[in-house]
Amino acid sequence: MEINRQKVFGREVLDNRAVNIVFGVDSFFVPMMGICMTSILKNNPAQKISFRVFLDKIFEHDEQRLAELCRQFPSTQIILYFLPLELYRDIRIIEKGYSRAIFYRIAAAEFLCETLDKMIYMDADMLCVKPLDELLNLSLEKFLLAAVIDPGSVSLPCHKKKLGLSEDYRYFNSGLLCLNLNLWRSEKIPEQILNVLSCGEYSFPDQDAMNIIAAQNDYSVKYLPDKFNYFMHIEGVEQPVREDVVIEHFTGQLKPWHPWCATLSKEIYKTYQQISPWHDFVYLPRNYQEHRLMGRVCRREGKWLEALKWYWSYLKRRRIEKKSK
Repeated sequence: MEINRQKVFGREVLDNRAVNIVFGVDSFFVPMMGICMTSILKNNPAQKISFRVFLDKIFEHDEQRLAELCRQFPSTQIILYFLPLELYRDIRIIEKGYSRAIFYRIAAAEFLCETLDKMIYMDADMLCVKPLDELLNLSLEKFLLAAVIDPGSVSLPCHKKKLGLSEDYRYFNSGLLCLNLNLWRSEKIPEQILNVLSCGEYSFPDQDAMNIIAAQNDYSVKYLPDKFNYFMHIEGVEQPVREDVVIEHFTGQLKPWHPWCATLSKEIYKTYQQISPWHDFVYLPRNYQEHRLMGRVCRREGKWLEALKWYWSYLKRRRIEKKSK
């Protein structure tokens, strides 16, 4: 695995009991990742943590805030691994809303399996709301990985049949993964994943591929309780806040950092954002649908001139984006 360069923030974590938590993001998701990191550090104050981030580029102001996070939590190290921009360009993505960064967890496992025995991967649209002790002390033994069963439509028989999986196969979600890197290295799992992806098109590419490989090779998967990857929305339906949940996962199109979001989870998210270096981060719409939603927010708040600007922008962008399809 080729890494263009590395950049390190914070002190080197030499303690062999330190935990390695991995993220794979594009530049737009760095603020959300930083807020997730903050939630982990806030709820695990005695734990030495090395965050390893795989990405292709980053804005300078976000680099400064990562450095600030390490000053705020001195027992923390953040290592950025910059990947080639052309990496995974030949893999077709058929679902809207995904970036190439969904494959960076594969790059992370391939690169880190040479030096580490275990890693925890987390999606950036998560929050840690309780101590991670149980997860950090997890023994993988002969398990390829540990994960939570996906509660969404991907676990329905029709999706599993499409992938060639048996009806009783327990399809896991790749948003939270504890990986046995010794097995990933010896079984050449990253190579197997890329081979699967080169042979077809998948709605949830990396996740589908991991499940196919686990099933075909009869690899052992350790299934975790859903409190370690609790979906705050399932098929668009908001789920109740549960006291036992350790990691909240903001799946779906509506996210708590969206100005138009009005879910219960938004207040929880804002609590961690306020204590993070990204306390002043404001999400800006990225497509024409979001421009319309932003217009509604401004109208609801009585900001009529701003609302008109966003609606006008929505009309222009809709014409441009539909032409480009």
